[in-house]
Amino acid sequence: MFATIRKHQTWLWAFIIAAVIVSFVIYFTPNADRQGGGGRASQYGTMDGRTISRNEYLEAYVEARLAFLLRYGVWPDSSEARRSGANMERETRTRLVVLDRLRQLNVKPGEAAVAQWIVDNFGGKDPESAKPKYEQFLVTLRKQHGVNSDAVHRFIEHEIGASHLADVAGIPGLLVTPRSAAALYRQQNEKIEAEAVVFSVSNHLAQVTLDAAALSQHYSNRLSQYRTPERVRLDYVRFPMSNHLAQAEQSMAQRTNLAAEIERIYLNSSPGSYRDTNGQALPPDAIRAKIREQYRDREALVQAHREAARFATNFETMASLTPDTLAQVAKEKSLAVATTEPFSESDGPAGLKVRDTFTSMAFKLTPENPVALSPIRGEDAVYVISLRQRIPSEVPALDSIRPRVENEYRHETALRLAREAGTNFAARATAALAEGKAFAAVCAESGITPIVLPAFSVGSRSVPDWDRRVELAVVRSAAGRLAAGKVSALVPSREGGVVVHVKTRTPVSEETLKQELPKFLASLRGSAEYEAFNDWFRRQVEASRISTPFDREESR
Repeated sequence: MFATIRKHQTWLWAFIIAAVIVSFVIYFTPNADRQGGGGRASQYGTMDGRTISRNEYLEAYVEARLAFLLRYGVWPDSSEARRSGANMERETRTRLVVLDRLRQLNVKPGEAAVAQWIVDNFGGKDPESAKPKYEQFLVTLRKQHGVNSDAVHRFIEHEIGASHLADVAGIPGLLVTPRSAAALYRQQNEKIEAEAVVFSVSNHLAQVTLDAAALSQHYSNRLSQYRTPERVRLDYVRFPMSNHLAQAEQSMAQRTNLAAEIERIYLNSSPGSYRDTNGQALPPDAIRAKIREQYRDREALVQAHREAARFATNFETMASLTPDTLAQVAKEKSLAVATTEPFSESDGPAGLKVRDTFTSMAFKLTPENPVALSPIRGEDAVYVISLRQRIPSEVPALDSIRPRVENEYRHETALRLAREAGTNFAARATAALAEGKAFAAVCAESGITPIVLPAFSVGSRSVPDWDRRVELAVVRSAAGRLAAGKVSALVPSREGGVVVHVKTRTPVSEETLKQELPKFLASLRGSAEYEAFNDWFRRQVEASRISTPFDREESR
């Protein structure tokens, strides 16, 4: 039902949700840490110099979740969304600005517009089905997520209003003229035949000799690069989800609407979202079984969390905690304690299926407060952790990382040699062509065999039978500025560099231009419209001076 998103809603929310990169954090739990300047009255931040109220933040939070559901067909706290890095804090922050601008501009869509939105988004190919689908949607939201129909109605009004803002803010993008579009189409689609000479690191590695003094200098110049970050070792007690699968099955057996809920998720899931280990789409019955398994695992994880929380209460009344406290209490409870290998904040613990919150909590622990009093959920278990050791950042001695330093020295030296060879060749070729020599003759004199490339254009994103030794983007960039018969300077690439010789350029025919221009112009205007809205909205965020606890957490 979510496939028929309105015209601007798709790209509008694609822009807004593109900022979703980090983790999923909820502000409204009783044990959430919201200490800091301003007290509880200002815990949700400020915007336009005023305090963001709790109700205002909650409204934006709920609407951001609904917008995510309509855009992707899953809730932001689903496993699929978490794997993609869903971040409701950032989405809520963006939604706050959207709602504030709608109020300032007094944008209030009528009931007819709301009704049409429901038909567009829930009716699909059968408009008559929109009403019952929407009503079932409201029932599900109310029972399972506590969202009432009034909140959904306001959300729809705001979605329509946001679409109107996109229409207005994107107007400058509609001013792209057919003449300018035609010029751009000709530029991007002119066929180019060219050949390339690649100068790669691999062809120059044999020329590199390991000089002790040079290697030492290479190491000394990059001490910050070789510095190991601060690391920690943790003790932890693991409460696996698998210990509670039978309990989860019993709980699910008591749910009379489970089959209907599984069917709802199945019908709302995007095609191909469930695949087997070979990447093949699962058949319907297998998808339903997978959804049920996910339900069971989620319920089992909840039960594991409860068990972990009961264990963690043992530490709440202790006057003092030490690095050995966790192990002592676990031994009393006949629970196993394990210890991680040292890990950094960017890498996380090896071998544990945990999320960023685990690592974040680990690095907040100190010798004075070594035990995390709140359990931490992973993908297949819940953990109670304690700091065993904090290892300061340090620069390892050269001898301890010599193989790494030697490999990097070889690579960087070979890269420099490859680019020097390419620069020298480009200079010789340019001079020779100016004297009337053929490019093939210059290559032969240098003992080089050029790579003949398939025809391409500067707008090509992929070309059949393209030689993988040559980066298409690098060649496009170089050839776009060359006239036929000319040779480029060395264009640096990740593995060395490329010199490009353009043999011919074939302009777009007028017949092709006539056929393709309408579609190209529409696409160009759509992109320009998006950019115009993007620019407008960025200025609105900057003007709002919005600041939330999420911003402060990100800056730590």
